[in-house]
Amino acid sequence: MARLEKLDSLIRLQIEPLDRVLEIGRQTKDEPPPPGIIPGPNLTRLVIANREQVKIGRRQLQIEVLGSNQIRLTNINDTSSVTLSTGLVLGPGETTDLPLPARLIGGGIELSIEGPESEPISAVDTHEFQSLPPIARSPKSMISMSKRQSLPGLPQHQDSESLVALIRNSNPNQMFDRLGQLVLVLQRAASTADFEKEIAWTVLKMVNLDRAAVLKHDGKVWSVTALAKERDDDAWRPSQKLLNQVLIERCTVWGAPGGSGGDITESVEFVVAIVAAPILNNAGEVVGAVYGDRRLGVGWNRPAIDKIDAKMVEIMACGVAGGWARMEQEKAAVARRAQFERFVTKEVALQLEEDPDALIGRDAEVTLLFCDIAGFSHITEQLSPAETFRWINAVMDRLSECVLATKGTLVDYIGDELIAMWGAPFPVADHAAAAAETAIRMLTSLKTLNEQFPLPGGESTRIGIGLNSGKVRVGNTGSEHKLKYGPLGSDVNIASRVQGATRYLRTPVLVTGATASLLEGKFCTRRLCSVRLKNIEDPVELFELVANPAPNWHQFAEQYEVALKAWGQHQLQATIEALSQLVANASHDGPTMVLLSRAVDVWSRDNHDYDPVWTLPSK
Repeated sequence: MARLEKLDSLIRLQIEPLDRVLEIGRQTKDEPPPPGIIPGPNLTRLVIANREQVKIGRRQLQIEVLGSNQIRLTNINDTSSVTLSTGLVLGPGETTDLPLPARLIGGGIELSIEGPESEPISAVDTHEFQSLPPIARSPKSMISMSKRQSLPGLPQHQDSESLVALIRNSNPNQMFDRLGQLVLVLQRAASTADFEKEIAWTVLKMVNLDRAAVLKHDGKVWSVTALAKERDDDAWRPSQKLLNQVLIERCTVWGAPGGSGGDITESVEFVVAIVAAPILNNAGEVVGAVYGDRRLGVGWNRPAIDKIDAKMVEIMACGVAGGWARMEQEKAAVARRAQFERFVTKEVALQLEEDPDALIGRDAEVTLLFCDIAGFSHITEQLSPAETFRWINAVMDRLSECVLATKGTLVDYIGDELIAMWGAPFPVADHAAAAAETAIRMLTSLKTLNEQFPLPGGESTRIGIGLNSGKVRVGNTGSEHKLKYGPLGSDVNIASRVQGATRYLRTPVLVTGATASLLEGKFCTRRLCSVRLKNIEDPVELFELVANPAPNWHQFAEQYEVALKAWGQHQLQATIEALSQLVANASHDGPTMVLLSRAVDVWSRDNHDYDPVWTLPSK
């Protein structure tokens, strides 16, 4: 059997041993108003809250009666927690066995569960102390950050109004001194790490206490993070009953312990007044408290804690909440910065920290660089796995240093390939020039790298680099679980294909026409050919970027351009003659040899209707 009755703010549930499961929840559309019992074939519904009390779930708790004075309590709600009078928080899906009587709180409802042999809980047992209205706001709306100038944790709206009313009825000089102390300590909470101890001592002095403490609550137990006291007293511990009332009611509580002070360790002096104010997190949950007490000395009396004292302690608790929220934000910022620094410079990481919206997808004009190690598979066949890792790490370190030296963004490493870009996450005025300078730095660094890491068989580390400029979509291309800042779009694919074309044109650095037009007059570039890239519809003009041009390079490039124009006009004989003269003077020039072989092949097949655009065989 089960019986529900309401006593003021307390709902009493009396149960007897039975086999049927009891389900507790909020009123549904077709159920009578609370409190009420609705029998069912498999379980009995106990309605303890009306439909508007959304903090109580329609299906919140399940009770199994284990004996005359013991139950098994299960939180069957998916989102909300339930707090027991002992301070234990029962999260969604969690189960606990309880002796009777037991008290629960949630959504403004207090529920007393009593068995046939348990002593009933009075409706006023947890109301022996006075209390202030619940704090109106959580630290999320009160903390002072760079975009706001108000002090952290300072109570707002009705809290401020009630404080003004208290001040008007108080000693002006004394209140002025108190407010001055409040301002100083709250400012410290906004900027220093060791503010908890300072707040404890300020509460002790300002409210004229003997002991003051800042406590944390982890959902199960209270722990002291800072303690201030006038004399050494190792036996001290705070009143659990008072703290549990703060936890349940989420408001500042104060008064004289009286008969409920038995949970305070006794010493030569007795506690005559105690106060505690909740510290709330961004979700409005109690995560701590500022606590204090006064003791009775021999032959003298101490005044009781009044409403002003309680209000001052509450304001200090708001200051701690703001300080803790600030520390959490700083901790998160450090973690974000460390994550950002894995793929950007420290300077860019700081900018991303200040503007996290930069991770949101947006369009940007960038220059992309793809760099691949030539002959990687062949080289790794001659190295052990350990040697391969040492070699590839050394190569990627050196190439990455070249990117960071020009303020580039390291996008990704894919096997033996490095991807970088300039122009995002923040605009770069001359992104193409920065990328070109990086490519030249990479080529130059190979000499030292090959000296430090000689490869078997006299091999040397060689690379192929492709550059392309254009508009892409940049942002977090990864997921919430793993951040990956990078670009998306067809121009990214073009840059990758251009890198692959370096092995066909036998030159280490190729850039597209889009990039070459931005580099004109700043770097030595030579137009090589038009190609059709894999999965790219329109032909792409390719240019060679030359790191260390020979004295006669410009004349050589002009002669090659004459041959290339003849090739495009289907003038095979003029093409072959011009290229043959170049080969006689520079037989090592890869692009010249490639174009000559293509022209000779077409001539040998007597195919004068050839396509001057070269369709590359693969990526």
